[in-house]
Amino acid sequence: MYKTIFSIVLVVVICHQITAQGISSEMLEEHVTYLASDELLGRGFGSDERNISAKYIAEQFKEAGVKPLLDDYYHKFIQRHGIMNVKAVNVVGLIEGNDPELKNEYIILGAHYDHLGWKISEGDTVVYNGADDNASGTASIIEIGRSLVKNQENLKRSIILIAFDGEESGLYGSTRFVKDSIILPEQIKVMFSLDMVGMYDEHGGLDLKGLGSLKNGDQIAEMIQKELPLTIKKSGAGVPRSTDTAPFGDAGIPAIHAYTGTESPYHKPEDDSDLLDYDGMAEICDFLYAYTVELSNASEILALTEREVAAEKEKSKKLLIGFRFNSGSSLHNYKDDYFKAKALFSTGAGLLMQWRVNEYFSVQPEVLYEWHGSQHELGKFRMHSVTAPLSVMFTSPDPSGYGVRSYVLAGGYYSYHFGGTLDGDDIDFDAEYENQGFGLAFGAGMEVMSARIGFLYKTGLSGLLQDETAGKLRTEGYFFSFAIMF
Repeated sequence: MYKTIFSIVLVVVICHQITAQGISSEMLEEHVTYLASDELLGRGFGSDERNISAKYIAEQFKEAGVKPLLDDYYHKFIQRHGIMNVKAVNVVGLIEGNDPELKNEYIILGAHYDHLGWKISEGDTVVYNGADDNASGTASIIEIGRSLVKNQENLKRSIILIAFDGEESGLYGSTRFVKDSIILPEQIKVMFSLDMVGMYDEHGGLDLKGLGSLKNGDQIAEMIQKELPLTIKKSGAGVPRSTDTAPFGDAGIPAIHAYTGTESPYHKPEDDSDLLDYDGMAEICDFLYAYTVELSNASEILALTEREVAAEKEKSKKLLIGFRFNSGSSLHNYKDDYFKAKALFSTGAGLLMQWRVNEYFSVQPEVLYEWHGSQHELGKFRMHSVTAPLSVMFTSPDPSGYGVRSYVLAGGYYSYHFGGTLDGDDIDFDAEYENQGFGLAFGAGMEVMSARIGFLYKTGLSGLLQDETAGKLRTEGYFFSFAIMF
């Protein structure tokens, strides 16, 4: 209890200091404007301009009072890239803690500083400036570092700042830092990767993917939010694999990706410094500064066990509502005659609900309007229906924590046919055609964050004709399916 009270008091004191000083949005903008300028030609891996960027970051560390971790600020290595050996360099700084024992434990704040370079298009040089990706993260660790140095006497654990090289080419810098054991993995207690943090307002908050890999990580965030009301949009226990968190997570280190989405022109030449939300970046930096100080002074920093990670993921299951649109073709199958009618364009749209029972299994009811039919010997056969599918969906794991999964589904459906025409004349549901039906549906596809993209096959089990002595008539359909979940 006393530890909890002390922790709360400490956070209040830290947040008061931030309110009084605050991280400068102007300084953040100054760094991004330079790093994302045409002069640096996109900071491509192995380029001279990448070296100029590294020198700039080292100079900013020095000016802020951040000491070099090694003999100088540069962790140099040779990286095999395709058929070439490329000289690569991480820029590494240290803010040493003051506790005799805890100063040998480390918190890492990292951000990759490389981007995609440039290309020649129609005789012009087109530069991929990479303002959001990731001059924003690089600027942020510089300014968080500046604030940490000012508060260094209150830090127990040590803080390492790393500007990683080669992230865009394959997480080279972060992988090599872990592999070279510059700091032994067991001494690194937590790692943050600030990768694309320039769109706070547009994204509607900050994602902290992997926060659940840190024991009590969410609770610490909630405590800080009471004084610094930053919106945390998404978190989760899975360590992301598409950024510099991955090598640290693989080493068993809690690793968190601070991220404001791909609202900027992601991996496009238009990712320029004038598009970024610098006030939002300053809010993010203030929050991560407070979080870092809290962790630096915590009695212990623990990673979740595999069982605890699984439990955290289980907690994050959600009941989702979405909109589905199907587009494809349908036809009528004349079972007795071993004949299928010519297909016609068909479509459908409506609402669906997804209840994710666990990581792999979901139940999905839907209500759709459908317009379908086939080519009949007398003309076009069209029907309007309300259909209620009920499916079970099996998904692949999502180790990255980004919501990218493949899926297969199977289930049944019920349809009520409320209208239709045959060669322009109304269909007779009183004496000739059934106004209800049921069948089976099968599908496969991909979940990509909130989107579902896939293929759907439907086959009717009940007949369309009231008098089946005249023949067995069944429906079939093949559809491209798109859904968006809210």
